[in-house]
Amino acid sequence: MLRLIRSQTRTNAMKQLMKRPLIRLAKHLSKWQDVIHQHSVLETARQRLALAMGLVVIGFVVIGGRLVDVMVIRSGANQQTDLETASDGLSIPRADILDRNGEVLATHLVTASVYANPKVILNPREAALKLSKLLPHVGYTVLLQRLTSQKGFIWLARHVPPKLQQEINHLGVPGVYLKKDYKRVYPYGQLVSHVLGYCGIDNNGLSGVEKFFDVKLQNDKSALKLSVDVRIQHIVHDELTKAISEFRAVGGNAMVMDLKTGEVVAMVSLPDFDPNLPNQNDQKATFNRNTLGVYEPGSIFKVLNVAIALESGTASLRSVYDATSGVKIGRFTVTDFRGKNRELSLAEAFIYSSNIAAIKMAQQFGTQTQKMYMDKFGIFKPTTVEVPEIGQPLVPVAWSSATTMTVSYGYGVSVTPLQALTTIAGVINNGHRPKPTLIYKDKLSEIPPSSDPIVSEKTSQTIRTFMRINAKEGPGKRADQGKFKVFAKTGTAYQAKHGNYGAVKTRTNSCVGGFPYDNPRYVFLVVLDDPQPTKTTYGFAAAGWNAAPTAGKMVARMAPILGVQPAEEDEEETTAPGWTSVKHTNGGND
Repeated sequence: MLRLIRSQTRTNAMKQLMKRPLIRLAKHLSKWQDVIHQHSVLETARQRLALAMGLVVIGFVVIGGRLVDVMVIRSGANQQTDLETASDGLSIPRADILDRNGEVLATHLVTASVYANPKVILNPREAALKLSKLLPHVGYTVLLQRLTSQKGFIWLARHVPPKLQQEINHLGVPGVYLKKDYKRVYPYGQLVSHVLGYCGIDNNGLSGVEKFFDVKLQNDKSALKLSVDVRIQHIVHDELTKAISEFRAVGGNAMVMDLKTGEVVAMVSLPDFDPNLPNQNDQKATFNRNTLGVYEPGSIFKVLNVAIALESGTASLRSVYDATSGVKIGRFTVTDFRGKNRELSLAEAFIYSSNIAAIKMAQQFGTQTQKMYMDKFGIFKPTTVEVPEIGQPLVPVAWSSATTMTVSYGYGVSVTPLQALTTIAGVINNGHRPKPTLIYKDKLSEIPPSSDPIVSEKTSQTIRTFMRINAKEGPGKRADQGKFKVFAKTGTAYQAKHGNYGAVKTRTNSCVGGFPYDNPRYVFLVVLDDPQPTKTTYGFAAAGWNAAPTAGKMVARMAPILGVQPAEEDEEETTAPGWTSVKHTNGGND
């Protein structure tokens, strides 16, 4: 019994000993479970935090991308679109324009212009206020309107000077920028304005040569050389300006042309304008009187009338015309100013500029012959040159007998001065009508003789002789200065006001001619719009008293520059059948 009890006691003790490690193991397992659970919770937290941070990063990327899209990509696209729409592409340099000697007449300067991206302007009112202090010519209202635009690009000011560029930069207004730009400049200012024309703010040609050659000047960067000689241009401009002032004329114009090449060496129209200030010029000043304006040329067209009479065979150097009394045209009677009131030879009729004799010549060759030759002379079509401002001749639809009479002395047909000069040049150039051009040609480019001259060499020589006598002894004698053998014809035409001639006594005075007489190289035309009589002209206002001396002063100054030397010896007397040399003073119509 006792053994049984001891045995059971040992067994129980053994069981207790075996339970203790198990209890400890269970406790350790429980602790590890707690640790594993804690790690699991932390890992879950980490994953959730990482996910949240990832979402935040993605959010920032999306927002940043949107900002880049709005501020950079779309802004740049809008800027390009607006630029192309508003300014026809950002202004680019144009080719220079030179005179025949290489003098720069037009070039470009690098400048900077102010623009804005309104989409990134934070405070348009504040920005407009700051900018308006530097850009008062634009103004606060306009700046605010532009800065609140929905465009991504808009100009605020073009071609700002360097100091202003610096001041705008110092403002530091976000969304306001400076951009490289180019400005067209004309070093000689008004001197060659009607020939050159001018460019707009974006350097696109708007008139003159700039417009005519716009595509070439933008795409071909080689300089464009003109036929104009800036030295001759200055002389013509100077003398014409003086004449307008002296005779209180409304305006005037003048041209000089190389008879052999057709090159226009000088072309001046007054009033003129400054092409550097295209938005500040009066419309009347930009009007090119030489190529766009048309006028009734008056007695200089008697050159054509006599040429027709000789070419048609209805007149000869021995012809005589009765100028003792006027000729009636409808209810009007045409007379001669200070006429001779006697029979006149052909030479006298031309030199004394007899309207009566001109009418009787035209009546002899007739209407159809007159129309045929006027067409051959190029009167019915516009005379072109390399500018877009070209006037159309005004020709009667119905060419009546009255038209034939008035056209004979330069009324009833209106042409541009360029057309008048070119046509008369053809008559005095052995019948070879030059094609006028503003583009430089070398001496090898002289125009070959025409296969169909408008008049014969004989007629041409006769007309030149008459014009030379006129410049020596007739109304055109004040055009012959400096022994350069000038030959000339003057014309005084009353301007029609409300269909009435002479009621207001406004005139268009012309002097056309050339030099030197024995080997003609240059021709000229001077026109004065309504010159007034002065004390020095003894109260006369005809072309011989104002247009002729103006032309003479021009020739005396420019002939040596053009290589024409004065005659070393006294010229032999120039004469023609039917003309007796006299000391002529004030006689004659012009």
